[in-house]
This record gives sequence, C-alpha cells and structure tokens, in this order.
Amino acid sequence: MKKFIYSMLVLAAVALGFSSCENVPMPYGYPSGATDPTNPDLPATGEGTFESPYNVAAANAVIAGGDFDGAKNFYVKGIITSIEGELPNTFGNATYYISDKADASNKLEVYRGYGFDGAKITSADDIKVGDEVIVMGQLVNYSGTYEITQGSKIVYLNGKSTGGGSTTTPEGEGTQASPYNVAAALQVVNALDADAQTETEIYVKGKISSIKNVDTGTFGNANYYISDDGSEKGQIYIFQSLFLGKAKFTAADQIKVGDEVVVCGKFTNFKGNTPETVGKGSSYLVSLNGKTESGGTTPSTGEAKGDGTKANPYNAVAAKNFASKLEQGATSENDVYIKGKISSIKYNFSAQYGTATFNISDDGKAENEFIIYSALYLNNAKYTEGDLLNVGDEVVICGKVTNYNGTLETASQKSYLFSWTKSGGGTTPAGDAVELAAGDFSSTNAAEVGDVTVKDIKFSFSKGTNVNAPKYYTTGGGTIRMYPTNAVAIDAGSKKIAKVTIVCDSYNGIDYTAEGKGTCSPGTAKLDGLTYTFSDINAAKVTITNGNTGTGGATQLRIKTMTITFAK
Repeated sequence: MKKFIYSMLVLAAVALGFSSCENVPMPYGYPSGATDPTNPDLPATGEGTFESPYNVAAANAVIAGGDFDGAKNFYVKGIITSIEGELPNTFGNATYYISDKADASNKLEVYRGYGFDGAKITSADDIKVGDEVIVMGQLVNYSGTYEITQGSKIVYLNGKSTGGGSTTTPEGEGTQASPYNVAAALQVVNALDADAQTETEIYVKGKISSIKNVDTGTFGNANYYISDDGSEKGQIYIFQSLFLGKAKFTAADQIKVGDEVVVCGKFTNFKGNTPETVGKGSSYLVSLNGKTESGGTTPSTGEAKGDGTKANPYNAVAAKNFASKLEQGATSENDVYIKGKISSIKYNFSAQYGTATFNISDDGKAENEFIIYSALYLNNAKYTEGDLLNVGDEVVICGKVTNYNGTLETASQKSYLFSWTKSGGGTTPAGDAVELAAGDFSSTNAAEVGDVTVKDIKFSFSKGTNVNAPKYYTTGGGTIRMYPTNAVAIDAGSKKIAKVTIVCDSYNGIDYTAEGKGTCSPGTAKLDGLTYTFSDINAAKVTITNGNTGTGGATQLRIKTMTITFAK
C-alpha cells in the first residue's frame, strides 16, 4: 500500500517558521499607521501555504494590493497580541489580533475565528495572548479593516499541528483497492479551496466514531463521522450518505459506532473549515465490517451513460440520476445535454407557451424514461403548429433539470430541442454553436487573459480604463474575471454571430454579473439570473463590455461559460 508520509521535517520547518523564513518581495505598502523606527516591523515573508505561511506583514501587503482570490484559504502565522471580549462566547468563536512580534505595530484581525482544527472555543484557555498560531482562512479588506474573515481555524498552536490530535500516518491512494485512511483524506480535502470538491470520487476507510442521524424516510441517507481509530480525534464528516450498494437506509441500526467502513464519493472542504462528503446521496458505503452487499436486491434501473456535455450527453438514466441528487424543488445551476428516443408524448404543441412535453428513453420504450417537460423548439424558439415530434424520433435536449417534488424532469420552459433526427431519417440541427468554458482561454491561475484563439474564433480581452486586466482564476470550477470597463472583442471571421450566451459565477451570496451592466456592440443585452444573452448581433465581430464603473466585488463580470451561436 502506497503511503503518504509527511516528514517530521515539515512540522519542524513550520515551527521554525516563526523565527526564519525566506524573504519575499513586498509589492505593496503597509496599511495606514506609523511604525516605530526604533522597533521596526519584520519584513514580509511566506507564500500563504501551510508549509510557507504568510507573516502578518505579507498578509497585510497582499490585502492592500487587492489582487488576491477572496474565495481561497491562505495560511497566516503570527502571535496573538489581543483578544476582544470574554471567552467562551455563545457562538464558540473569537475575534483576536495577531502580529509578527509581541510588540509589533502592525496587526491583522482574525474575525470570529474558530479554535484549533476548527473546533469551537469552549474555554478561555483555548487561545491566549502570546500564543503562536497559524490561521487558515480567507483574506478580506472589510471597509478598510484588514482581516481574516469569519469561519477561519487555527492549524498550528504553540508547536501543535492540525489533525485533531490524531497521530495516524496518512496512507492509501484513494482507490477502491487502496482507500485513503482518514488522515490521508483530511490532508487531501483540507488542501482544497473553500467549498471546492475533489475532482473524482475517492475511497476512504475508517471506523464510525459518532452518528448524528439516520433518515429512513424520504431520503434514506445518514450523517455520521469516521476516524482512523474510532475516537473523535481526526474525524471526517460523512454527510447525507447512502447505504451499501447505493441503497437507502431502512433502519437506524444498520450502522453503529465502532463499525469499520469504506465510503466512496466526492468530498468537499465545506466553507473552508469542514471536510465532508458532498451530500445529497452522492456518496455511499462500499463495505461495512467487510460486507459489501446490502442484503437486498435493487431493481435494475438501466445503465447510466454520458456526462451531460454536448459531446457526451446524458442518457435518460443518467439524467434521472443527476436530477435525483437535487433537493426537492431545486433546479440545476447549469444546462446539461440529454439524448434519447421519444417513447411517449403528453402534448406536442402548447399554443399558450410554445412548448412540448414528452418522455425519452434509450430505445424509445416505456422503461427507464426521463420526462422532458415544457421544452422549447429548435434554436430555443417556441413551437409552432408546423413540423412536430413523433414517437421514435431521436432528440438531444439542452437545458436545466429539476427535482419537482420528487418528479425528475427538465425545468419548465428552461430547456429546448438542440437536435432532432426523425424516426424516418433526416436531421434538423440547431444553428451551429460553440460552447467554451473559462478554462479554454487559460490554464494558469491568476493569469491575465489577452489575445487568444479558441476553435478558430479570435478573442481579444482588454482592460479598458481599469488598472486590472481580465484574469483567469481556477476557483469556482474556473472563471474569467472582467473588472469594470474590461471588454472582450470576438471575431468569428467569415461567420456571422447570432448571439452570445454567458453564464456568470455566484459565490457567498454575490452574483458576479457586473450588477446587470454588461453591454454588447452591436446587439442587445439581457440578464436573466446568472445568464447574459447578447442577441440581435448578426455580425462577424462583437464586443462585450463590463459597463460597470463602480467598485467592489459585485461590479465584476465573472464568466464561467460562453456559448457563441452562429446565424444560419
């Protein structure tokens, strides 16, 4: 079994980091405030990682510069110089200040941070003035106050490093044959940005240390913790997870504290301080005390195929699986593609809405169907009384899906017929379209995006009157950040562009849509939620501009995907 063994030298280096680190250039000045020339502050050091944390001088410099990822967790070391209020408080957190030296004039506020390894602060002895700490959290300039924002945690305290007190050596490869132990899983998940997920499912082995609840009703999932030794040290949270064979739990006693389990699923660093499974039944038990069968039989639901992209659409079974992971009443954030043959038609044309409702399956038979509810026609246009669908026709649908009170279907009037092959032969395609993700323009985090050609289309990003040029960031699945007055000129060559659709990012309650001030020339702009539609272009060249001229994060236009549809 391959082992992930962290050398004790790493921890020694972290401890020594309080007295020695590589100096790094400080590109920005300190926040306002005089420094005693007889007792100068330390120079900026560190890279913001666990192994090389920022000192307070470096963290303040980065915040002052303003060009940092507000969704990313950084590591900052310092000495606690003061604590606001009495501890413990009702919320189990604390607001305190750290500096590079006990008598340094610079300082950084840690606002409502949690204690060691993210635990609630339950005693005045949990943190004290003079403690040496490394704090993991998100940086922010809050109305001129430089701080590590709410929800941070201490990952190093007076020589003690994270792991919840567990001394287990990280082991495993995260595969079914070689699952991670909990220590290794914590390493992997804690390294993720806040709310980011592992790229693939991973396998984690441990013992159940505590059980919060087991739902035997609608959802049939369970919430519990596992650790390497079955104690409550070094735990990871298994959230809304299914039973063996992806079956629902039917009894609360199907699992108990002390059981040895292997769990499979994607994990997330929830809010940057709680490693856990993604939830909504997306993880499940692979083995329970060596047992790998659920003891019952699960009816065959057909084989799920596809990943929901245009190049590899979901089949009906995969579409149902995807929709089933949504909470009741929820709609998918992004459009997906679904392919199948029409097995039945509820209505072929609604004069009122211009939509159709029908079922599809892999073979056009009434088994393993998915409901295409109130979908629009080709090119996202309304249906007319002209050429209509028939049972047996093969279709590709593009749009959002929903879990409508337990009924899995496309969201009403939020999907459309992307392509249509009649059962008698002949294809009626939609207008040609090119769909691009932010990562198609760049792969380097925080890199400026300039002139780039993607799929024979030329893009020229420019900064306008802003000091910042458009940049690509990997967080949030990859986004291009266009700051106020930034623009992108699109040149399709010999083809005419009918419309450009941009899906924007949303994070921590902020919709990064430039506050609805996106414009295009030529054409008209319309914002619906997080989706901009720039239409009526009818030209080979178009320029899209963030027309906002204000300040603050909400003024940014953050592009997740861009779809260019050409005129016929």
